[in-house]
Amino acid sequence: MADWVLIPCLKALFAEFNRIAPRRDKTTDGSIGDPAHRNRVSDHNPDETGAVPIHDADRVNEVHAIDVDKDLNESDLTMEKVVQFLINRCRNGSERRLRYVIYNKRIWSASSGWVQKSYTGASPHTGHAHFSASYDTNLEASTASWHLEDIPVALTAADKAWITNTIATQTQKAIEAKLAEIAKEVLLDYRINGTQTPGSSYQRNLTDLTGDVWFATMVGTTRGGDPLPPDGAFSQIMQDIAELSAKVDELAARLDG
Repeated sequence: MADWVLIPCLKALFAEFNRIAPRRDKTTDGSIGDPAHRNRVSDHNPDETGAVPIHDADRVNEVHAIDVDKDLNESDLTMEKVVQFLINRCRNGSERRLRYVIYNKRIWSASSGWVQKSYTGASPHTGHAHFSASYDTNLEASTASWHLEDIPVALTAADKAWITNTIATQTQKAIEAKLAEIAKEVLLDYRINGTQTPGSSYQRNLTDLTGDVWFATMVGTTRGGDPLPPDGAFSQIMQDIAELSAKVDELAARLDG
């Protein structure tokens, strides 16, 4: 078991890199320093047993810096975009957990107001970006989002296809749901008086209309028990259909509106 730990805020930063770039190269990822780092002051050294620029308030042996490989292997997401995004958040005060960032022969630090300066250290940091974090107890412990998912990137062809297909699918579902609602109102909910017999409460819907034909043929009355109209069952059904047609027109006008 290691005798040191990486501070939580940088663990969270590593995790966000993995989420936004799941296929990223991790060859030059790092946290604790190599022997060369141990021979000089560095945030890559554990703060209780190594040479570090600041000592925090706790007694936990922690590392306060990470290196993240620059190859994110995403079509429109680059380390340059990530670095600039985080630096802008630091400049506007949205992010306070970083002390400085080094990438591609440049350095930005809180102490200089996040102004870009040339970096002339032994490593040009062209293969990875370096992130050094705060030694403040609350800041180093914070696992709040670094908001890397907010970095704007261009849509890929696959993204566009997914969005198009999703919209088409949702639109189709919405249309089908509306049609089902109309069908229910016409077929089941909308009722036609089924008898003229005083005191009768018998009503029927569209699915019951065929019952009138059966009753007319086998019994000689409507399902409600009334005698057939003088013009026969056909006249009754045509009257029902006219009422239902008017109801369908009403619902169609509501849908168009």
